[in-house]
Amino acid sequence: MTKEILIILACVPLYVTNSFCDKYVSSKGDNKHNFLYNCLKFLLGSLCLLPMFLADDTPRFKLGVILCGIACGVMYAVSKTIILKGYEKTSVAFMTFCHAAGMIVPCVIGHFFWSEKLSIWSAVGIILAIASIVLLKDSKAEKRSFDIMGILVGLVVFLTSGGVMIAQKLMGLYFVEQSVSAYNFYSFIVAFLILCLFVRPQKRDKKDMKAVLLCAAGSGISLCVISLVMTKLAGNVPSVLLFPLFNGLGIIFVCIGSVFAFKEKLTAKKIIGLILGLVGLCIVNFG
Repeated sequence: MTKEILIILACVPLYVTNSFCDKYVSSKGDNKHNFLYNCLKFLLGSLCLLPMFLADDTPRFKLGVILCGIACGVMYAVSKTIILKGYEKTSVAFMTFCHAAGMIVPCVIGHFFWSEKLSIWSAVGIILAIASIVLLKDSKAEKRSFDIMGILVGLVVFLTSGGVMIAQKLMGLYFVEQSVSAYNFYSFIVAFLILCLFVRPQKRDKKDMKAVLLCAAGSGISLCVISLVMTKLAGNVPSVLLFPLFNGLGIIFVCIGSVFAFKEKLTAKKIIGLILGLVGLCIVNFG
């Protein structure tokens, strides 16, 4: 398991790169570039995966890999579109919580259906990691009253976030003989096609467009590698270790990196979040 943990740790910088690209584009023009950015991200990711898809000699057109890829692509697209609506209806902190809590889904399902151990200590560690993510998320949004629509949006974000991880797990467990590159290609191209429906023609600043394209390339390549690695590991690494370790460490390093890259203040709330996150991840690893 040491080798797998080292691979997960090696992918954390890619998580940081992906998050920094998302963060930078979101700060430009009050989210007006987000749909175009996500659309380009998945298009460029698809282009990166295409040579591997064509060169792969493992089965690429069997029902299992096609259905898993389509399901993952739909959840990618839904998550990327509806979370923006969630920011309007509720708050950034609540949406962050819903998205982070998605990693509970494969852990619970893994315990009941895949004979993966989920101890009390592991559950405590996951809860601490999720709590730390909420504390680490910088939110300047005003307090909003939650209506039923906001709660429903949060539930969809929670389920689609967990659903992406479930799709990776299904590929790693049940369709291991089928093409991982094909699964990822299908998921990226489906997400791209769906997101195209939300991109509207509008006048855009050339400087902003250059930044959006560069960030989309960085994010797309990072997400491409992450998805390939996580799908490969999903069949061998328990969900309770794989997803909390990768996502938890990723967000912790994003927080630390943001202090230097985006001049964000390391407040007392964030320091508490960092400590909670590290403690939670230690418990998950040794629980």
